[in-house]
Amino acid sequence: MPGAVMRSGKYRIKPSGKLPIFLRFMINSAFTKEIMEKADIRTSMPNRTYLNHMMYWRQEEYDPFEAEIIGHAQADDGWFEKYCDRELKQDEHLYKQGLVYKKTDWLEKTNEEIAGILEPLLQEYRVLAGPWYAQYPLDEYFESTIETKLLEYISASDPDFRKCVLIFTDPKQMTEVSEERWKLAQIAKDFFSANEDLDNLSAEATAKIDVHLDRFAYINRGLATSKPYDFDDIVDRLKEMKHQVSEGKKIDDLIYDASEQKVADEYAWALDKIKPRPDFQHIIDQAKLHSYVRNRRVEAFFNADYGASFMYAEIAKRAHFNPDWIMEVSIPEMFGALAGKPLPDEKEMNARFHNYAMLARDSETTLITDPVKIKELEKEYSVDNTAVNSIQGRVACIGGIITGRAKICMDKKEINKVLRGDILVAQFTTPDFVPAMEKAVVIVADQGGLSSHAAIVSRELGVPCVIATMNGTRIIHDGDLLEVNAATGLVKILGRA
Repeated sequence: MPGAVMRSGKYRIKPSGKLPIFLRFMINSAFTKEIMEKADIRTSMPNRTYLNHMMYWRQEEYDPFEAEIIGHAQADDGWFEKYCDRELKQDEHLYKQGLVYKKTDWLEKTNEEIAGILEPLLQEYRVLAGPWYAQYPLDEYFESTIETKLLEYISASDPDFRKCVLIFTDPKQMTEVSEERWKLAQIAKDFFSANEDLDNLSAEATAKIDVHLDRFAYINRGLATSKPYDFDDIVDRLKEMKHQVSEGKKIDDLIYDASEQKVADEYAWALDKIKPRPDFQHIIDQAKLHSYVRNRRVEAFFNADYGASFMYAEIAKRAHFNPDWIMEVSIPEMFGALAGKPLPDEKEMNARFHNYAMLARDSETTLITDPVKIKELEKEYSVDNTAVNSIQGRVACIGGIITGRAKICMDKKEINKVLRGDILVAQFTTPDFVPAMEKAVVIVADQGGLSSHAAIVSRELGVPCVIATMNGTRIIHDGDLLEVNAATGLVKILGRA
């Protein structure tokens, strides 16, 4: 079964999006033997290459890591439960750190004090980021195992077969991203009942949005790839809900679709249909826990990064540096700025914005912006972009046959081009993609995994979704006319833009 980390020649590769350079340096340094051993993982994977939005590992390094994780899951030796417990404890601590950083007066901190806060934060990031990659083999293990076990109860041709697989991989409890949409839908109901003018809201309505933002604004920042939600963002999403209501959708249905109750109802239905024996129920319980851990970890990172963003802005200010560029400097450069050294000049920053590559060797990163050197790397590292007219993926949210124009979004900065009725095509989605996902008629993602953000949120939104297309963002072009079969996972290119 294809997953997020694909095979290509002698490499294992994964779509990697446009994470900022600062965080890539942190992630690359997270695969030391010491950090991985803290998570009871023997394989460390300290070498990788990032090029043209793809991450490459040598197969002989990645395959043992994958085999180790799947081996634990198959043996059911207690490793998985300890892994989840440890990750969740670290998640909650990191999430709370974000709340502290948001309230910290960084103006009063000296450069030395800021450096003393930043270094342990980055180490906490690393301890969580290294084991993060266990989620990919776990995704594959749980999906394939659930499909295999389910065949003991119903046939693969049963129209409810895929629906049960999806339900059994839903998070075990509501994530904060889900809670945000659920509460926003309730705000929408209140506003619509009170006939609020969304272009001229009352003081009471404005206060409700402010409360919502204080709790959830961080979600839209992503991993330093965007700005947090602001007032206008929330109003725009309320207008989208109002449009859906004007087209016949009931606001109570929007609330229910985003609720824990819907997930519970569907789970009860699936259990009643299948009546799983204890061995299968155990696997389902593990899969749902994995899905929750995977998504909660993202929220913890997002909230910590949002809190730390005020620190990064203060560092940029002191260095007389564009604050919008501060996350595109390396970790050594950031600490250098705190020691009084200059940050990269405009020419170097523009080179980074145009394109860059990274070589991580023994968890130490070399940043490459020279286009000649990047071209040399492209001779060694490549991805199949063979022109085809159809791509096969896996269904993450069931739907019918839908046509629409493709909008390729490699990161949050590009989602504004997604209009109502478009097909969102991405390497993967993160919580900051939600405004585009709410408008899209279909979501198509390169990466697989039924516990991924695209899979979970598409089901909450009721938006059909196809994952694991592998190279959709490289074969499909912006504006192509697509036909997506959200029952079989087949994506056809009907016409080129």
